[in-house]
Amino acid sequence: MSESEILERIKQAESDAKAMLAQAHEDTRKIIADARAEARGISNSAEERARDHADHLMDTEKNRIAEERKTILQKGEADAKALKDVASGRIDTAVDFLLAEFERTVHAEAKADE
Repeated sequence: MSESEILERIKQAESDAKAMLAQAHEDTRKIIADARAEARGISNSAEERARDHADHLMDTEKNRIAEERKTILQKGEADAKALKDVASGRIDTAVDFLLAEFERTVHAEAKADE
């Protein structure tokens, strides 16, 4: 093999090495870009699942609170009705008491005027 052939082969090997190195760099950039895209996808998916879970928890709590509110309102209405019924039952007694007090006051004034 002649010197020119050896130099040609060395140049070709250097050229091939540069091409392989350039390809390796390109492959590395593509792998990194793909990994970043996949990481963004995983992150977005995780955020979406987290939002869905938070929404589910919020809806569950809203429903629980609505049920608790309904129960409290029903109890309050029942208590108010019971108080009203008790008060209604005492109206006659109160009227009788007020009438007796009025009559006593009128009789006391009548005796004072005599």
